[in-house]
Amino acid sequence: MRVRWWRAVLLCACALVLRSDALPPATLGDVVANAATSLNSMKVTGAWRRLSSTVSESVGLKHALRRLQAVPARAARLVHALVDRMRVGGGPIVSTQLGTLRGRKLVARTTSQTSYYSFKGIRYAQPPRGPLRFRPPVPLEPWSGVRDALEEGAVCPHRFMLFDTYKGDEDCLFLNVYTPALPDKLTGYNPKLAVMVWIHGGAFAVGSGNAFLYGPDHLVGAGVVLVTLNYRLGALGFLSLETEEVSGNMGLKDQVMALKWVRDNIESFGGDPNRVTIFGESAGAASVHLHMLSNSSQGLFHGAIAQSGLALSPWALAQNPQARAFELGRELGIDTNNTAELLGYLRATPSELIIKAGARLTGAIGKNADLQSTVALPFLPVVEPDVPEAFLTTYPKELLPGADVPLLTGYNAQEGIILFRRLQRDPKLLSELDREFERVVPPELSSHDEKTVKKIAAMIRASYFQHRPVDMHNINSLIDLFTDIMFLRPLLETIRLQAETNRTSPTYVYRFAFDGALGLFKRMMGITHPGACHGDEMGYLFYFSRLNYRLDEDSPELAVSKRMIQLWTNFAKTGNPTPPVDYESVVDFKWLPVNDTTHIDYLNINSKFTLEKDPESIRVRFWDWMYENYAKS
Repeated sequence: MRVRWWRAVLLCACALVLRSDALPPATLGDVVANAATSLNSMKVTGAWRRLSSTVSESVGLKHALRRLQAVPARAARLVHALVDRMRVGGGPIVSTQLGTLRGRKLVARTTSQTSYYSFKGIRYAQPPRGPLRFRPPVPLEPWSGVRDALEEGAVCPHRFMLFDTYKGDEDCLFLNVYTPALPDKLTGYNPKLAVMVWIHGGAFAVGSGNAFLYGPDHLVGAGVVLVTLNYRLGALGFLSLETEEVSGNMGLKDQVMALKWVRDNIESFGGDPNRVTIFGESAGAASVHLHMLSNSSQGLFHGAIAQSGLALSPWALAQNPQARAFELGRELGIDTNNTAELLGYLRATPSELIIKAGARLTGAIGKNADLQSTVALPFLPVVEPDVPEAFLTTYPKELLPGADVPLLTGYNAQEGIILFRRLQRDPKLLSELDREFERVVPPELSSHDEKTVKKIAAMIRASYFQHRPVDMHNINSLIDLFTDIMFLRPLLETIRLQAETNRTSPTYVYRFAFDGALGLFKRMMGITHPGACHGDEMGYLFYFSRLNYRLDEDSPELAVSKRMIQLWTNFAKTGNPTPPVDYESVVDFKWLPVNDTTHIDYLNINSKFTLEKDPESIRVRFWDWMYENYAKS
C-alpha cells in the first residue's frame, strides 16, 4: 500500500507540472495535500525537508507540502525536482544585452517578509580554462532562448577555510542579482534603484559571492539592487610572471568585467547604472580602493565602501611576484628558471594541485611566520608592467586620490583577533615573535641598518607591551598592534594623503566596536575572545541564517543591524549615509564627513552609534611620531 501511495504522489506531481500554468499555487497545494493524506505516518526524510523549505512563494502550496510528512527518498528527490520546476516555470523573465534570463520571486527571510526577485548564476565572462588560464577575462557570446538563473554557479577554486578542503571549478565567473522591483514594459514603470555591487574578501585566496555568507535579504529589503560576484582567486587569479603574457591581477580584471556587465544590463533588473556603489571587506575592500585608482574601472561606479582594507594596507600588494611564481612551480615539482616553460607546465596542471600548492606556501612557518603573513597570502595584486589590458602599473600611493566619488571606509576595533586563526595552525608564532620582535616592524620603517631596525622594534615593544613577553597573557597588546599596523594606520594615511589633493567628494570614517551574536568571523572560527574581530561587521549587513534565526526581533544585534543597513544603503542611494529624510528613520544623528585631517571625525558603531574624533588617539600619535622620524620615502 505504501508503494502505491508514493507512486500516486509522483503521478499527481507530474500532472501538476504539465498543467501548472492553469492552476493557481494554492489550488495545486490542495490537490497535492489531498493526494497524500495517508502518508502522514511515514518517516520525514532530509530530501523532503529540503523540498518544503524551498517553497516560499505560495503560503497555500507551502502549507500543503508540509502536510506530506515524508515520502521514500527516491520519490522525494523526484518530487523535489518536479515541484521546483513547477515553481519557476513561470518565474520572472529579464532580457539582457546578451540574452534572456529566468529567475525566481522569493520572500525575504526577515520579519518584514518583503518579496524580491533573484537571478543567480549569471555568466559574465567565458570560463577561464585551458589557454584562457592566467589571461584577462574574455567577453561572453550572445545566446538564444531563455537561460535559467535559478541556482548559484560554481565558486572559483580555493581552499575552503571552514573544512580546509579544496572547493570550486575554473568555470566560475558568475554573478548574482537580487532586486526588489523589476521594470514593466507594458506600463513603462522603471524603478531605477541604487545598485550595490559586493566584492567579497578572503585574502584574495578564498571565498565567493554566494548567499551562504552574503544573503541579500536585509539590503534588498532596504530598497537597493544587490549584485554579488565571483572572481578568480589565489594563483589562478593573481599569479604574475611580470610579462605581457601573464602580467597579473586577473581577479581584479574579472571584477572590472563584472562591473561592465552591471553598467550594460542592470537597468533591466530595476537598477540605475548611474548610481552604482562598489563595496567590499578585507581583500574586497582593498579591491574597491584599487578600482578607485585604476583607469580600467573609471566610470563604472559612483560610490565606494571599503570595510577593513585599502590599497595602502601592507598586505594588499605583492612584492617580487615572479619569484613567488617560480616558488609555486618548485612546490609542484616544476624545476625551471624559464618563464615560458613554467607557464606551460602551470597551464597543464590541474587547478586543485595549484590551489593545494599555494596553500602549502601559505602555511609554511619559520621565516614566513611574521605578523604580516597572518593575513597576506602568496598571490596578491601586483604593479604590472605597462602592457595592454594592465589594471595597475603604478604604486597606489602615487595614484591617490583616484576616482573622485564618495567614500565610506573604516575598521573594526579589534581586527587583530584574526590572529587566533593563525595561532590555531602555528602555536609557536607567539614565542617566535617574542624572540624576533623585529618581524613586526612595518615595511616603511624596516629599510634601515640592523641596529636601527632593532631600535625601532624596541620602541614598538615598549609602547605596546611595556617590556612584557609576547604570550597569551598579553594577547590584547598584540591584537592592538596588529590592528594598527594592518588596518588603522593605512586608513589614516590614505585620508591624509587624499586631503593633500584636489579631491572634492566626501569621505566618511567608522570604527565598528559592537561585539554581538552576529559577529560573523568569530562565530565561524569558534573564537570566543571579546571584541569586534576582522570580518565581524558583515553579519550585520548580510543575512547569514545560521546566526540570524536565534535572535529576537528586539535584540540589540538586530537594532545595530537595522541602523547599519540604513546607513550603508542611504550612502548608496545619495552618497551620504545620513541624508535629510522625510520618513521615520532608525538613524537619529548626522554622520559628519572628514573635513579636517588634524582631527579625524568618525562614527563609533556600538549599541549607541556615537560621533567622535581621533580613533585610538594615543596609539596613533605614537605611530605618527615613528613615521615622522624613521619612515623612508
